[in-house]
Amino acid sequence: MTDTSFKWACIKCDKEIPQHQEYCPECEEKQYRKIGGLLFVPFLNLFLIAYGYFTSLTVTLKAGLETIGRLPISQSSYLFIAVGINFILLLYIIYIASLFLRKKKELPLAYSLLLIAGIVLMLIDRVATTYVFPNIPLGFTQVMPIITHTFYACIWIPYFRYSVRAKKTFIW
Repeated sequence: MTDTSFKWACIKCDKEIPQHQEYCPECEEKQYRKIGGLLFVPFLNLFLIAYGYFTSLTVTLKAGLETIGRLPISQSSYLFIAVGINFILLLYIIYIASLFLRKKKELPLAYSLLLIAGIVLMLIDRVATTYVFPNIPLGFTQVMPIITHTFYACIWIPYFRYSVRAKKTFIW
């Protein structure tokens, strides 16, 4: 055995560091300057969410324009309100994507609000649809997206709130 004591070193450059760290300050700055780790998953999911809202917007707008004057006012106005809400959410997704790319500290809250707003709006939509369009049944295909979005939110909201990687990328 040798008398030399064990020293902790940066995993990138082998500089001596405290025990609770993995990188020296210079390497840590380089490491967390970019989006990495599991943060790619919510960023890529933004495109899937945007695609869902865009297709909903186009289908609803097409249905509203094709049935204008043939449906009762309550049903027509519901369709156009849904188009407006989808458009606002698309703009909000663009804003969140810009926060992601610029690594702003507002991102964790904004992304969490998007997930919660999506779930709340789906619940409101399902209830309003059964009220405004009584002939459309509420089935598995209408309920399953709410369950999957809730499950997704239960994973990513705590990740953005408590993950060291998210905090160092967006907050610190």
